Amino acid sequence: MNKFTIITALSLILAGCSAYQIKADVDEGKFRFVNFEKERGKQFEYIHLMCLYKRPIEWNLPKQYQAGNHQLWVKAQIYQNGMSIREKNAFVKFDVTLKAGLSYKLNRSFDDDNNISIWIEEEQSKNIVSEIITTELLRPLLIEKSLRTEQCESGSI
Repeated sequence: MNKFTIITALSLILAGCSAYQIKADVDEGKFRFVNFEKERGKQFEYIHLMCLYKRPIEWNLPKQYQAGNHQLWVKAQIYQNGMSIREKNAFVKFDVTLKAGLSYKLNRSFDDDNNISIWIEEEQSKNIVSEIITTELLRPLLIEKSLRTEQCESGSI
C-alpha cells in the first residue's frame, strides 16, 4: 500500500472514533448529573449544582447520585468578556424526582440580559423533567458564603 492509502485509512478511523460518544454507565439505583458549560463569543456560561455534601462548591464534574426525590440548589454564573468583574449570578432550587439509570443535565435560556430560565432535562431524550424556573441575574453579593451554606444545608446533595 502506498502512503496516501495508509494516511487516508488512519484519518477515517480517527474521524470515526472522534464521532463516537462513549456512554457512561450509570450504577444501579443511581442517576448521573451533568452541569452546563458554554462559551458564546465573549460570554461564558456555567450552570451547575451549587452543593456537594451539603456544602457550597464552585464546579463539579459529572457525578452519580442516589435516585429519588431531591432538592437541588443550582447556580448560574454568566461572565461577560470572560471577566469576573462583569459576573452575574442566579440561584434556583429544584424539587424534582430523578429516576435511576438515566443521565440528566442542566439547561437554560435567556429572556433578556437580566433574566434566565433554568431547567433539568434528561440528557438523551432532552425531555424536561423539572419545572422551568425564571429568575433575575444579579451581581454577586459581597458576603454570601453563610447564605449559600445555609441554602446547601436545606438541599439533599
